Amino acid sequence: MLKRIDWVLVLILGLAVVLRVVRLDYLELFGDEIDAGYQSYSLLKTQADYKGHVLPFYGQSFSEWRALGWMYVAIPFISIFGLNEWGVRLTSAFFGLISMGLVWLILKELKVRQDIGKYSLLFLAISPWHVQYSRAGFELTVMATWVLLGVWLLIKTLGIKSNKWLIGAGFAFGAALYTYNTANVFVPLICLTILIIYKASLKSYLVLGLTGLIVCLPLIYQILFGHAGDRFKTVSVFSHKDVAAEVDEYRNAAGNSLWSKVFYNKAVIGGKRILFNYTNAYSGDFLFRMGDVTFRHSLHKVGNLYWLQLPLLVLGVAYVLKLRKDNGIKLLLASLLIAPIPSSLTIDGFNHASRLFLMVYPLSIMSAVGMVSLGRRWKYLILLGLIFEFSNYQLYYWNFYKNESWRWWHSGYKKAMTYVADNKQNYKKVLMDNTYEPALVRYLFWNQINPRTIWGVDDRMNQSIDGFDGYCLSDNSCFVDFKQGITSKPLDKEVLYLVSHERSIGGDWDFSKNPSAGIEVLETIRNYKNEPIFYLLKGQ
Repeated sequence: MLKRIDWVLVLILGLAVVLRVVRLDYLELFGDEIDAGYQSYSLLKTQADYKGHVLPFYGQSFSEWRALGWMYVAIPFISIFGLNEWGVRLTSAFFGLISMGLVWLILKELKVRQDIGKYSLLFLAISPWHVQYSRAGFELTVMATWVLLGVWLLIKTLGIKSNKWLIGAGFAFGAALYTYNTANVFVPLICLTILIIYKASLKSYLVLGLTGLIVCLPLIYQILFGHAGDRFKTVSVFSHKDVAAEVDEYRNAAGNSLWSKVFYNKAVIGGKRILFNYTNAYSGDFLFRMGDVTFRHSLHKVGNLYWLQLPLLVLGVAYVLKLRKDNGIKLLLASLLIAPIPSSLTIDGFNHASRLFLMVYPLSIMSAVGMVSLGRRWKYLILLGLIFEFSNYQLYYWNFYKNESWRWWHSGYKKAMTYVADNKQNYKKVLMDNTYEPALVRYLFWNQINPRTIWGVDDRMNQSIDGFDGYCLSDNSCFVDFKQGITSKPLDKEVLYLVSHERSIGGDWDFSKNPSAGIEVLETIRNYKNEPIFYLLKGQ
């Protein structure tokens, strides 16, 4: 006999799908999405990153070295949907939905009441935080999926006092480390916490640890001898130049006395920064009012969570503290306390929604616990309030956010590069401004250039191209610095120029209305205020 369909659960999951998949091309792909998508395309077409490293565990981009976990799992989506917004973003949307399913399985494994599970999925489904990262080509939902899969398999095997699923858990946790640096700190801490909570045997520690170690050996090699540790060194509290400068400033002011060395050193100053970062991860400003200062990560007019979740979280914490002897409650509290630790170790980690992303799962579950502790009338009032807040969020997202955040999403490049792709055969050369944002990877992406043809490309601005500093690809597509001004020398009528208004023209001079003598404006790309972003030009 078929089980009766739970229509409430179906509606919640349907809403989650709609919020994550509808109009994924609404916002333009920004630089990191372009880079990750092209890396995945390169792996698909050449089995190497676009610098020519075959099947790498850590990939080289033009600006940095990157973990490739997201790029590998994106290959099927790029293969099916192509090198565009859908091919790139469906990866994150898909894994965002899978992560929600894993939350349901974890709560079921912990024998949590079904209504808590449904409310948890509801809060995740409509969460501005979770939706934002599921609708863009970020690595976070992929990382969360591997982490949650590892948690589910680990508590599943420890719950039945069997090592049956430990290897799978170790693999999942290890895979998470190949996605985003947050996992490097969070995974060991959550694994150790679960093993302690469940009083695991020594064998469980060894099997899980050995499996994870084997999976992570290539990454460990990269951390010790390669480039995997480079990113953390640049953002770490203890190695950051701001902390060193603060130590030097106060020591010098105090004459480098013994007491100045006691109170002003990297351990003390860095420790204070870490404590500040950690406590502010729970601040109302970050969680409920504005979110991340980066406009791509949060909407600013809407918090990462809804205001009505604040009383629910208070009620949820009060409720679970009464049941703190339960293993599931211990795990929920531990995950909520552990989640901010990786971000707190970085210089700007107090409001970094990406590094704090794993908080959204325990916060949603805790909100659900608070919800079920209410009486029926209060639940209805809260739900009505959530509908109001959710509607406000959707109204802002679809009517205002795209316009106000256009610069953060690097708007204009798609149209510009598509024009170049359609018209470059009509010119002997194309010169593209490389100072507004790095133009090369955007050209490669939107022109779908074969990655094999760019292996070994020197992207340093060390050549002279028609009197401008820059470099060229073999097909005479060149990337230059027009710092001398596009009007400083005559333009060639057989060359197509892609020029940034901000960097090469400036002010309120609209070239499309009043171009300089000897310049023909072929196309003008504008923002929502009708201000020019790019011009496509040629000489007359």
